[in-house]
Amino acid sequence: MYQKSFFFFFCFLLSACNKGEEKNYFPHSLGSIWNYKILISSDYTGNTEEKRLTITNTELHKKKDGIKYTKIYSNGNIFIFFKNKQEKNLQRIGARLNFDNGFDEPVNKVIIPSLDFKNKEWVSISQLFIAKGYQPPLRDFKPSAVFEMKYKLISKNLKIKLNKNEFDDCNHIIGKGDADFIADTRTGPIKVKIISEEWICDNVGLVKEKRIESTKASAFGTKEYYKELISFEK
Repeated sequence: MYQKSFFFFFCFLLSACNKGEEKNYFPHSLGSIWNYKILISSDYTGNTEEKRLTITNTELHKKKDGIKYTKIYSNGNIFIFFKNKQEKNLQRIGARLNFDNGFDEPVNKVIIPSLDFKNKEWVSISQLFIAKGYQPPLRDFKPSAVFEMKYKLISKNLKIKLNKNEFDDCNHIIGKGDADFIADTRTGPIKVKIISEEWICDNVGLVKEKRIESTKASAFGTKEYYKELISFEK
């Protein structure tokens, strides 16, 4: 009888410990705020533009099959996400964008197929966001070609130091893709190589991101996007 009681007590403790070890790489708590610094550079102009971006969790709805929450961006964009309990993935289920180009990629899509990063490789549909023309008649032309981004989990359990802050249990993922678009029928399609890197940490989320969209077209060149976390309020 003592052995049986001890066995059940041990199982209870083990279960409790396992629950306590669950990671939260995509915080959904109402009122959480992320402040980022963004740098956008072009090899055509040689200039780097610096911006600030604040993201706030504004709505939260807990359901039987998961958690639905809304993020409002200081640039006017709104995104709605869903943590699916059964599939254990992160989905984007809604968006409202504050710029003219809008979405060519699907609004509804799986962002991360495994909330705990058990999947080491996956494919997601994406689109060009930072490529831009600089020479007439293509000046200010912004292509939005859709393509497949192939992601790979490079490393887990990283420690990252950023802006005098230290983050534990971080995942480093890299995405690569190829796209093409036609800006001028006289020149044919322009090929673009895309490389994306993200560092996502437990109880914080995205702390750093890099993205490169490169072409050999003189009118477009290569653009780079860099985002890093300045502060986070739970």
